[in-house]
Amino acid sequence: MMIRRLLLALLASLFLLSSAQVAAEESPSGGEASEIEKDSEHRLLKAASSIGSRVAEIRGLELKESIQKGVKDRDQLRDMLIERFHEEVPDADFEAESLVYRRLGLFDDDLDYRELMLDLLTEQIAGFYDQDATELYIMEGLPESVQKTTMAHEIFHAIQDQHFDIGALLAPFDSRENADFALARMALIEGDAMAVMVDYELYEREVLPQNRARSFIDIPMMASMLLELLDLNTLEAMESLEPPNAMDIGADPLPSLGDSVLGNAPPIIRDTLLFPYVEGMRFVVHARSGRTWAEFDQIYTNAPVSTSQILHPERYFDGDEPLDIRFDAGQALSDYEQIYDTTFGEMKFRSWLGTHLEAITDAPAADEIASGWDGDRIHAYRASGEQEAIVVQLSTWRSEDEARAFAETLERILRFRHDATTAHHVGTHGESWCMRPGSQEEGERHFIERWGEMVLYIEGAPSRLDEQSRETDSTMWRIRDDVWETHRRVPFREVLEARKGE
Repeated sequence: MMIRRLLLALLASLFLLSSAQVAAEESPSGGEASEIEKDSEHRLLKAASSIGSRVAEIRGLELKESIQKGVKDRDQLRDMLIERFHEEVPDADFEAESLVYRRLGLFDDDLDYRELMLDLLTEQIAGFYDQDATELYIMEGLPESVQKTTMAHEIFHAIQDQHFDIGALLAPFDSRENADFALARMALIEGDAMAVMVDYELYEREVLPQNRARSFIDIPMMASMLLELLDLNTLEAMESLEPPNAMDIGADPLPSLGDSVLGNAPPIIRDTLLFPYVEGMRFVVHARSGRTWAEFDQIYTNAPVSTSQILHPERYFDGDEPLDIRFDAGQALSDYEQIYDTTFGEMKFRSWLGTHLEAITDAPAADEIASGWDGDRIHAYRASGEQEAIVVQLSTWRSEDEARAFAETLERILRFRHDATTAHHVGTHGESWCMRPGSQEEGERHFIERWGEMVLYIEGAPSRLDEQSRETDSTMWRIRDDVWETHRRVPFREVLEARKGE
């Protein structure tokens, strides 16, 4: 019972704080308010220093230098984060990804992606460590039951940065070029901080023995129970069974996942945001089991490079890395602008397939299909003045059977989404599926082709029929030829080492 309530509170403290629950109380006016604010700031800074020493002791990583700290109220933190948000993520990036997600059936047509992310940013705010300024910002007004655990999490990020250089860890590829790599590295960073946060809370509540450097991970029953709870469906189910406030650790009520902006976001967004915390912590528990923290720290010198390694820790320890895939469809789409070029990765394949398979009877499990992923590259192209994009994706799979399973599953999804029949052809190198919804003169084609363990997917290629219903637009076939003629697959390690040497 204790672990269940602890985990719910920890997850709530990190990314489910609603504005009503974290709003700072209004201060009296005049000089009295100033004195109260100074006293509150002093107490928070003093608490942060104490927590920093405690976290360093628990995790076995010394504070190399004092952490710069500042206290902000919720509105100040919100303004800081929104300003940075606008500086670091151009509108064009949101528009491009929104077009891709809509094309894949993951977004409703009327969803405003940027506004959704701003709402999520506002909802999640609880304080943060600024890596560029190497400064910790603490928020006033948090419920006491989450204030200290949130501080422990963010303070540990500062300690991580001192020892492992978070910027260098993320630097080889940004999320525009390889979203999967960035998500995997964030999972290590956030998963480690989550584990430290749990240990800190358990030490504070004297559940773990005092004056001993021990983690909940070293107690098999405790670690096993927490791993079972690291599932959002389980958490939501437990919330629905509990009476109001039954999950409180202290006196403060916890927010409900179902009532939050995050809980109601499209699955692809919710899964992406929660992955570093939930699956990252699961990875850390597996990776740390049977090892000391000092031994675990060696992972930072050769950190995971894909969400597949996070989801399957044995692949990380076996050195099982994905393939880097590149292709160029620019010749076939010379009149189009390429607006998107990244790697989806196993986690996003799982979320993408899962979003659609829930509605299909007798469908395979999305995680089973996605587990065969071994590399991918996804592009999107848009013609001037057009509101829709053409998506071109090439993926490679761990075996021919797993590639076939993905291709067949994707065909079922397309058939279900577009309510159309598919022309299936088997050839020398593999097989293909082609679909053209509707019978109008102008329309779109969707295409899947499997060559051995590779799968090509084209959605939204232009189509134009003549009076005899014969295709007159060759764009789809030219894209297909471009991809197969220009594609290359190389071990990811080669690309990573080359990038480090640049």
